[in-house]
Order: sequence, then structure tokens, then C-alpha cells
Amino acid sequence: MDVHHLSATVTVQIVVLRVADASRPTAVAALSRHRRAGKDVAKAGRPGAVRPDGAALWSVVSALLFLPVAGACLLPAALLLRRAFGMPLWTAYALWLATAACYAVRPAQLAAARLLWPIRRPTQVERERLERIWRHVSARAGVRSRRFRLWVVQSPQANAHSVGRDLVCVTIGALDKLGDRELAGVLAHELGHHLRMHTAASAFLVWVLLPLQGLALVGSALAAPPTVLGRVLGRRAGREQSRVGRLRAVDCARAAALLGHGIRALFAAPGFAALAAKNAVGRGAEYRVDDFAVDIGLGAELLSALRWFAADGTAVRVSVGHAAAGSTSGGVVGSGISRSGRARHAAVRVPRPTHPPLEHRMARIAARVELCQV
Repeated sequence: MDVHHLSATVTVQIVVLRVADASRPTAVAALSRHRRAGKDVAKAGRPGAVRPDGAALWSVVSALLFLPVAGACLLPAALLLRRAFGMPLWTAYALWLATAACYAVRPAQLAAARLLWPIRRPTQVERERLERIWRHVSARAGVRSRRFRLWVVQSPQANAHSVGRDLVCVTIGALDKLGDRELAGVLAHELGHHLRMHTAASAFLVWVLLPLQGLALVGSALAAPPTVLGRVLGRRAGREQSRVGRLRAVDCARAAALLGHGIRALFAAPGFAALAAKNAVGRGAEYRVDDFAVDIGLGAELLSALRWFAADGTAVRVSVGHAAAGSTSGGVVGSGISRSGRARHAAVRVPRPTHPPLEHRMARIAARVELCQV
């Protein structure tokens, strides 16, 4: 990104933040006063307190809105269980709801992370470095460092993920390529996802999305016969000798193809709508945890990390957020550990539906850091 363009964007962000502060004189102004007075950042509004923010609440609201549709998708399975085992419908749905609570269990979170990435416990050297940086980040946030678990992802890509309530996974690529300062900024971003309950809320939304994805698969299965019929008729049209017969076969092939596309779109629509809501919430969550890093005094460190990603030719995104089980948040830009978009990340070089453009985030962080230094 051009330096002059970034400076102009930062200036605009500063103006926007100053106007917001004028009408709501708390966050940045209060944080600046505390820093100038040399007070601990953790005492300024308790940034390390575990509390859901707007992004987490919107994830829950979105999940509740799509919950009836997800329940309707599971009705055939519930009826099958009643017919096969005499299980009442309410029991089947109660079991389904109970599975959502399983993600709060630590072994379930670890199992979900293992499904997404090749994770392992850190070696002695890795653990010493991670724990030293993590203690610094936790102290700035005012939380106990031992509340969280640090694992390593066996991947050369520089990346990080937050999963469940307390699991943070850092790739060996991040450990090898990022300095302590940049790694502290990335870990502050991940901690923000946990403390603002983004991973837990996102997990609930993903859990609701699963039956909708099943509905989309059913739609694809139902759309297969007319789609195949359309292809057969299309090939037959090429063999027709008469013009009338050829036109009739072409019309029938188009009608069959349209029917297949319509069935597929109808069954996939709820899932697409829920996914769009999830992505919109995820973009807002990234901005919020960037602000969290600034609030605990590690905004410059996160900005340094994002600049490294912007300058690096193999830049990837680092996070949360949004792993499948709640995750989090994503994957790697280009090629890497996860292309599913189910994990959240601190940086994304290429704009994705789940993450804001990297230059926008850098400008916003730079503006907030500059305001805090005023």
C-alpha cells in the first residue's frame, strides 16, 4: 500500500475517531489520560474483563434467528429416530441442543482444533518464549495468563488462531518469522477474541449453520436428476436432424437445467443468508479486537505485525476468530493450513468476506495509536 495513501487514510480515521470521542468521551481519551499519568492500562475500564461485545451479541442473535430454520431441517432426522427407536421429538431436539454445550468442554475444543489443524504441545524452547510473551500480554490486559492454553500448529505459514474459551494456537511459522514485539501484538488480538467472547458466540452460530449446510446438500441431491436430464437432452439436441426436434430438445434441456438450479438455490438460500450474517459479524469483530489491542497498550505491536504481513510476499491472516467449532475464526491466504474460513485471524492480505481489508485495519489502528499518544 502507498505510504501517502496510508497517511491520508490515517488522517481520515483520526478525524472520525475525534468526532466519535467528542460525542462519547470515554475510551480513547480516558486511555490517554491513564497512560500520561503512568497508570496501569488494565485499570482503565478493565479491558481484560470477560464480557461479550456487540459482535458476540450479534452472532448469538443471528444464531437465534436461524434456529427455527435449523430445527425444521432436522425434523426428518427427528421423525426417523421416533420411528426407529420410539424417541419423542422433544427428546431428539433436546439432544441436539445439548450438543451445543459440548463445545464448552475443554476436550471438545481441543478435538475441534485437531480437526482443523495439525496441532501439538509446544517444545520446551517454544513454551518458554510463548509463555514469556503471553505473560506480558496478559499483564497488560489484567488477566491471569494461566487461564489460557497455548498450543502450536505444525505449519510454516505465519498464523495464529483462537478456539473455544481458552485455546490459542500459534503456528511454527509465526514463531520463526515474527519477532517478540510482533508476536505480542498478534497474541493481544487473539486474547481480545477470547475476552470479548467472539469464539464462543461464533461457535454457536456455526453449530446452527450445520443443519442448514445439510439442507443445502439435500437440495443438491434433489437437483441432480433434472441437472443430469438437462445434460442428456442437450446431447440429444445435437443429434437431432430436424430443426423442430432440435429446438424442442434444447428447450427441454434448458427447462431441466433451470429446474435443477432453482431447487439448489432454494435449499441453499437459508445457509447463504446465515453465512452472510456470520461474515458481516466477523468483519466487525476484527475491528473490535484491534481496538482491544490498542486499549491495552499493544496497538503499536499489532500494527508492526500487520505491516510485516503487508510487506511479506507470503502474507497470511492471523487470528481469532470466526475455527469451525467456534471458532474461529479462517485459514491462509494463498495456500496453507485451512481454506475453509473457519478460523479468525489478526491479518489478512487479500480481502475476504470474513475479514476487513488489511489497509483499513492498519489505518484504523495507526489512528487510534496516534490519538492515544496525544
